[in-house]
Amino acid sequence: MSGPAHFKKLLELLELERVAEKEENLRELRRFPLATREALGKTVTGLTIDDISTGLGGLPMVRLARSAKGEELAPFHAIGAGDNALLTFPSGSQPASCEGTLYKVGEYDAVIALPGPEPGVLARGCCQLDLLGSDATYRRMKKALATVEGARKNRTAVLREVFLGETAAERRRARKISFFNEALNEFQRQAVARALAAADAALIHGPPGTGKTTVLVEIIRQAVAAGQRVLATAPSNIAVDNMLEKLQNCGLRLVRMGHPARTLESLVHSNLSSLAEADPAYAEVRELDAWRERLVKRRSRFGRGQLGYDERQERDREIARLWRQARDLENDISRRIVAGAQVVLSTHGGISRGLVRAGFDLVVLDEASQATEPLSWIPLTMGERAVFAGDSMQLPPTIYSREAARGGLATTLFDRLKDILPENLQALLRVQYRMHEDIMRFSSDQFYEGRLIADESVRLHLAAELPDVETTDLTSVPLVYVDTAGAGFAEGWNELLESRDNEGEARLACRLMERVLASGLDPRRLAIVTPYVAQVKRLKAMAKIPGLEIGSVDGFQGREKEVVIVSLVRSNDGGEVGFLSDVRRMNVAMTRARRLLIVLGDSATIARHPFYSKFVDYADARGAHRSSYEWPE
Repeated sequence: MSGPAHFKKLLELLELERVAEKEENLRELRRFPLATREALGKTVTGLTIDDISTGLGGLPMVRLARSAKGEELAPFHAIGAGDNALLTFPSGSQPASCEGTLYKVGEYDAVIALPGPEPGVLARGCCQLDLLGSDATYRRMKKALATVEGARKNRTAVLREVFLGETAAERRRARKISFFNEALNEFQRQAVARALAAADAALIHGPPGTGKTTVLVEIIRQAVAAGQRVLATAPSNIAVDNMLEKLQNCGLRLVRMGHPARTLESLVHSNLSSLAEADPAYAEVRELDAWRERLVKRRSRFGRGQLGYDERQERDREIARLWRQARDLENDISRRIVAGAQVVLSTHGGISRGLVRAGFDLVVLDEASQATEPLSWIPLTMGERAVFAGDSMQLPPTIYSREAARGGLATTLFDRLKDILPENLQALLRVQYRMHEDIMRFSSDQFYEGRLIADESVRLHLAAELPDVETTDLTSVPLVYVDTAGAGFAEGWNELLESRDNEGEARLACRLMERVLASGLDPRRLAIVTPYVAQVKRLKAMAKIPGLEIGSVDGFQGREKEVVIVSLVRSNDGGEVGFLSDVRRMNVAMTRARRLLIVLGDSATIARHPFYSKFVDYADARGAHRSSYEWPE
C-alpha cells in the first residue's frame, strides 16, 4: 500500500475506533441504571464539596467526600488518580458541570483538578462524579498522521519511507562505547550498540524480566553524553515513570510532562508543573492567582443582589482575565523549562505541541508493542531517529472496534518493523532477572524459541528463602498447577460486567492465598490475577487484606510480585476457553511471579486447547500438577 493510501486507511480506522469507544461509554450509560453504574464504580453520587483550593499549575482542586454507608465496596473503589471524570455540581450552580482529572483518591474521598476557574456560582447540595473518556488523544493522533502523510524532504518523511519499507534503514559506523552501567550483560550491550548505530530506527525485543527499561536508560544516557536531546515516551504512565525513576539520579536535566496526578508521588518533583512552580518567575503567577481568588471569594460573599449587572459582568471579566494572564505566563515558563531539558518524558498521547517543539535527536518508545501506529506517530514526528522497545509476545494494544482491528489498527509499528529492519538493527534481550528457571522455561519454550536464560541471581530462588517465610509445601517450590477438574467449580456469567467468573475457583484461590500468607509472606509481595474482570470483582469481595493486590492480567503487564496466583476461571462441558485462546495474555499472566507461580484451572476444559495442554504436560513433568482436593473448604 502506498504512503497516502496507508495513512488514509489509518485515519478511517482511527475514526472507527473513536466511534466504538464512545459507543461503549454511551452503551454503559444507557444500559446501566444509576445504581448499577455506582455498583460498577463508574459513578459516585451523594458527594459533598469539603474544600476548594489551588494546586499545581494554579488548577482549582475540589475535595469531594461521602460518608461510609456500609457498602460492600467503598464508593471510589473503581476510580484512580489520573482518571478523567465529569463532576456535576448541585442544581443551580454555574457551570452545571465540569470535566477534570482525579488527583488523589481514597476510599471515601477524592480530589479532582479542574482545567479552568472554579464555579462562579456554587449552589448547595450534592455532586455526582462520572468516569469519562477523552477525545484529546484522538485529535493528536489525527494531527500526527496528517503531519506524517504531508511530510516532504525532512526526517519525518525519511522515517515514513523506512517504516513503509520504501527505503532501506541505514546504519552508521559503530563507535566504541564506554558504558555508564557496567553491569549490563552481553545481550544488553549488543542492544545498546545497535541502537546507537541506527541512523533511522532500531528495535529491542524485551521478553519479561530481561531489563529493557535498563537498556533504554543506558541508550538515553549515551545520547545525552553525545550532546543530543531525547524524547522518551510510552503508551502508559507507569512505563514513563519507570524510565523516569531509573534516570532521576543520573545527573540529567529531566522534565516529566503530563498531569501531576498521573505521575507517581515519589517522582512528582520532576513533573513540569512542579518545576514551573519552583521557577523564580512563578511568583508573578502566584500573585495573579491570589488576586483572582480574592475576587472569587468576594463574589461568593456579596452574592447577586449586592452589585449591579454591569459591575458583576466587569468583575467576572476581570476574574477570567487574571486566569488567562496567569496561565499564559505559566506556559511561557513551561516552554522555557522544556526547551532546556536534556530528556523530556511523556506518554505518547500526553505530549503538548504547545509546549514541546520538534527537534529531538532521538525518540525512545517503550512498550512499543502496546501502542497503535497512529499513537506512536505522535512522538515520532518530533525526532530525527527512533529506538523502539517492546515484546510482541505480550499483550497488544487495547482496541474497541473489531472492524478497526481487522482492518489493520491492531498491527503496531513494532510488528511491521520486525519484518522491515535488518537483523543488525534489532536485538533480543535473553537474560532475565525476575523468575525462577521453572517459571521462566515454559514461556521461553512457547514464545521465545527456548532462548531465554535465567540469571544466577534468580535461577533457583524460592519464596521460602525470603525473610520470615517458613518452608511449606507451597513456598518450597517455584510452580504449582492446581487442577480443579471434577471439583464442580462451574464458570458463571456476570450479565452486568459481561464477563466470566467462577465462585468455587475464587474461594480456592483465597484458601491458597491464606496458606501462603500463613507461612509469613508479606501480603504486599503477593498478587492474585485473572483474565476476567468479573472474577476480579468476586475476588476483591472475598479477600480484603491490606496490601494484597488483586487485578486483571491486562492491568498487571509490566508488574511483578514474589508470589502470583492465577485464576483461569473457565470450566465448562464444551471445552471452551474464550479469549484465553489469545495465549499472549497467558504469557503475561505466567511471567509476573518471581519465586512462586500458582495456576488454577480445570484441565478437562483448558487442556482441549493445545497451549494449555502443553502447560499441563509441563507441570506434570516437574511434579507440579496437584489437585484442588488437597485444599478442601
